[in-house]
Amino acid sequence: MSTRLPRLLRGFTTLGMVLLAGATIALIILGALLIGNDGLQSADLAVPIQFSVDADAYPLISESWGNGQISRAVGTATFDDPSFGLAIAAAAAVIAGVVAAFIVLILLRRIFGTMVVGTPFLTENVTRIRWLGFIVIGAAVVEQIIQIALGLIVLDNVSSTGLDIAYHFDLNLAAVFVGLIILSLAEVFRYGMTLQADSDLTV
Repeated sequence: MSTRLPRLLRGFTTLGMVLLAGATIALIILGALLIGNDGLQSADLAVPIQFSVDADAYPLISESWGNGQISRAVGTATFDDPSFGLAIAAAAAVIAGVVAAFIVLILLRRIFGTMVVGTPFLTENVTRIRWLGFIVIGAAVVEQIIQIALGLIVLDNVSSTGLDIAYHFDLNLAAVFVGLIILSLAEVFRYGMTLQADSDLTV
């Protein structure tokens, strides 16, 4: 029995692609205007920052648990006069995320498209789902690499009293787990494709 869900999901991916394309065009225009008008001198730029704080200056006090200390904090640093190199590095991080999102949406739309016509168990879908899994895991790794690259730029140009700025490779294990589940789903589709082929031969 057919269902409207695959058609609805494909519609959502199409809408997501349109919105992402619109946001990308707007960012490109804004970036061009800022660079063309030397707007970088007046634009704020936020980058990820990781740091530990002076335990004496920022103590944690609890009657229930005793004294504690902040070992490491993660946040966002905003600069009102960023260098061109830092802006380009931050833009590269955004571009990488947009490209990954576009690829994911395209793959999902094609998968949902095969579900609409009732033929989801295809070799192409197995490949597409595997790519989805690899992209999710790869995006988690690349995100951390980009954050560390931005962090090294910050470390070369920034100092702070009472803060020990340092960057660590903290892989998003949740994203890796989701990627592994998606890769497992690809094997389910591959098995379903085998069953579909056996069923067609039987008929």
